[in-house]
Amino acid sequence: MTKQLNLLAVFGLALVLAGCTAPEPTSPSSSSPTAAAEPTSGSDYAIPDVAAECVDGTVTVVDDSSNVTIDGDCENVVIEASNSMVTVTGSVVNLSFESSITLVTAPAVEYVTFVEGANGNKVATPSVPVVDDGGEGNVVSAE
Repeated sequence: MTKQLNLLAVFGLALVLAGCTAPEPTSPSSSSPTAAAEPTSGSDYAIPDVAAECVDGTVTVVDDSSNVTIDGDCENVVIEASNSMVTVTGSVVNLSFESSITLVTAPAVEYVTFVEGANGNKVATPSVPVVDDGGEGNVVSAE
């Protein structure tokens, strides 16, 4: 029995050491630029393109995981969608986030509000809006 335990211990040590070996170095001349990743075959998912309309000065974006476009100026833009990219082609007075992980791009924004729990959002605008951030990890930057 002791002989079997010793044999198992040696076998286990060999497996651990095999996992710790360093990869062989490659020569600089053999490396090539990495090609862009190809879409996974068999995947039918495509990010939907959605047009949102500003009605009576307000638009509420509710489409999760989408590319959303809002044409023209809109006084109030409310983001309830998560994991989305929103492009506003005109000016926004009040931009508010009630969700997470969404990018909004607009040429001009006056006020940005991130409510509590609205985390990881980004606003890309060349303007310098007044920001009220009740969430975490939100960013407002000029791009």
